[in-house]
Amino acid sequence: MAKFSQTFLQGLLQPTYQQGLFDVARSVGQAPALMRQQEQRQQREKGMMGGMLAAQQAAAEGRFDPETMKAYMGSMQGLGVPAQDIMQTLPTLQQANQASVVNNKQNQLVGLQQQLNEQAQILLESDDRSRKEAANYQIDSIEEQMVNIGKETRGIDAGTFVGVGDKTRAGVTKAQLAQIEIDAKRKSAQEQLAISSLQQLEFGTEDWNTRATELEQLGFRKAVQKVRQSQQDIAIAKEEFKDAMQTRKVPTPAQIKEMEDEGISVPKDALGQRQAWKSYSTEKREKQIAAALAYLDTTPANRAEGLVKWTMQGIAERGDFIDVFSDDIATVIEELTPEQHSEINSLVTGKAESDVGPIVEQWLRRNYPEPFEKSEKFRANKEKQAQAREQAIADVFAANPQLDPTDPVDVRLVNQKLDASIRESQEGEISGRKLSRVLGG
Repeated sequence: MAKFSQTFLQGLLQPTYQQGLFDVARSVGQAPALMRQQEQRQQREKGMMGGMLAAQQAAAEGRFDPETMKAYMGSMQGLGVPAQDIMQTLPTLQQANQASVVNNKQNQLVGLQQQLNEQAQILLESDDRSRKEAANYQIDSIEEQMVNIGKETRGIDAGTFVGVGDKTRAGVTKAQLAQIEIDAKRKSAQEQLAISSLQQLEFGTEDWNTRATELEQLGFRKAVQKVRQSQQDIAIAKEEFKDAMQTRKVPTPAQIKEMEDEGISVPKDALGQRQAWKSYSTEKREKQIAAALAYLDTTPANRAEGLVKWTMQGIAERGDFIDVFSDDIATVIEELTPEQHSEINSLVTGKAESDVGPIVEQWLRRNYPEPFEKSEKFRANKEKQAQAREQAIADVFAANPQLDPTDPVDVRLVNQKLDASIRESQEGEISGRKLSRVLGG
């Protein structure tokens, strides 16, 4: 035992052994500090990962604005991330943010386009003037929202949406005219079926009259009238031809004049005159019968009816003004009788679309001069105001060379400023009148 103790004591006195004990003691003393450093490093890495994920989420949702970016950079610096490393992450985050912003704005534009289509549908289908006025107001408001989105969003051209309201209205007009053609053909097809069923029966018989009554009850009164009129015209043509063939050996002076008025060269001899009259009478009968049969084609008449209705709506909207003491042209149009509508329809049947408006306006001017002239003055006044506005806009551009009159965004900006100026002026005039009344009182 004494020998072991002595050996043990000698080992303690050896330098290498003493250094080993010292290292062990030091490592035991450093363990808590190392653990704290490891925890801090893990927390820092966790914070960095969380901050990066939060920044990426904000960018993906289009919320990585300057304030969010500033907060992100501050948090990364607080975690000890070098500034160079932070700056390297910013372009990717900003690109993701911009892409998300554009995507969100495009989704908004899709929603606005849907609203625009809904208002266009009202213009297309409604006959209610107040609803159409409200729809026009909404269309202008939607256009303004679209333009503002374009102005506020990098990557979206605001000029694309300037004038979208007028384009929508033009599209409605085109669709209305196309619908008139479709409705005319559809209605005519139905009427042709009714006409065909009557043509299979002998005109004037009991069966014909019974079928005619049934069709009238089904709503085909006009078709029945057309067939009746056509058959009567054919009968008259045949009767006139029969009488013409039974005339004296030579045509009468009146008959010779009738042929000459039609551009026919009438021979001088009796035989030639008789042959000319026979040929002329035969051709006349064929034309009359052809005209009577053509009368049965209801497509032109139905098209004319649709065009007249559409044209009158436009005239009424342009010339409608509030006057409790006299009628305007809109009131006149609302009160036209079915007979008057039929008269106007007959005037435009077979006419080109561009001719319908002038024909309808001429009829209204001739039959209702006072209301038409009042509405014309009202419309002329509106056009005068529009011209004055155009001149004011031109003056604004002339006074502000930094604005581009060919840039749709600048044009819209000038219009907005002009509207605001007009409102301020009107409010000032109203306040001035009120003040005058107060002072006068």
